[in-house]
Amino acid sequence: MRALLLWAALALAAPTGESSPAIGRFLIAKPQVAGFFGESVIVLVDHGEHGSLGLIVNRPIPHSVAELLPELEDARGHEESAFLGGPVAPDRLLLLVRSRSAPPGSAPVLSEVHVSGSRETLRALLAKPPPGGELRAYVGYAGWAPGQLAAEIARGDWLVTPGDAASVFTREPAGLWKRLFDAHRMIEVRAPRPSPSPLPGCELHAARIR
Repeated sequence: MRALLLWAALALAAPTGESSPAIGRFLIAKPQVAGFFGESVIVLVDHGEHGSLGLIVNRPIPHSVAELLPELEDARGHEESAFLGGPVAPDRLLLLVRSRSAPPGSAPVLSEVHVSGSRETLRALLAKPPPGGELRAYVGYAGWAPGQLAAEIARGDWLVTPGDAASVFTREPAGLWKRLFDAHRMIEVRAPRPSPSPLPGCELHAARIR
């Protein structure tokens, strides 16, 4: 039994493919995270040896796209709320675009979700939104230096999960953190089978992340 518990602890500590940070993954703040990132859900739009960049997808601000871009004629009439993407570069606007085809000047994040910081792309999309798609504007972003995000994950600050377009573009961002955290806090830990006939009840265990 002690060996079984030790194996389970090691399995929880070792990141799996889906629990490692990558473009398109969600970072869901654990309950102990306070301050700016408390109860935040972040989608990673860039990740590599150079560091990581993400956008908070569940924090709308009381300003519309039109209010933020009064100098752009194409922004007039866009009364949809903008989002606070993070604490870095609050004078910068990034876009997440939901579209079957990638807009020029964008990079893929998820299936049919693309990110862009191009002003030309912003102008084009405001003038003519993608057919059947949508866009969201984010003020600022969350950034990590090389190794910084890995250290925060090892410390237990973030739950890393696969991202999805429906959650990024949810109509109810206020309830997103709780919904995703509750859905992903239960994980399966499969114990190794030392013999063809394992003891009853030891084949599958569930561990609750606290």
